[in-house]
Amino acid sequence: MEEPTDYNELIAQISVNLRNALNTFGASSPQFQNVLIILKDCLREMDEKARNSNSVDPDMLDVAMSFLSLE
Repeated sequence: MEEPTDYNELIAQISVNLRNALNTFGASSPQFQNVLIILKDCLREMDEKARNSNSVDPDMLDVAMSFLSLE
């Protein structure tokens, strides 16, 4: 089973790397741009996982709705 990703720690590490690349190489450098791409990919993955975790299994929804039935 895959361990859950600690996005807080990951974002903090990427942020430090991004700041270091900016201060060392500048905003237009390939180093900075690559770290920025990594950050965007991470944020995209976080968003995708958040959306997928909210999806509802149709069978589970059917069972839940049956509990709400007011027959």
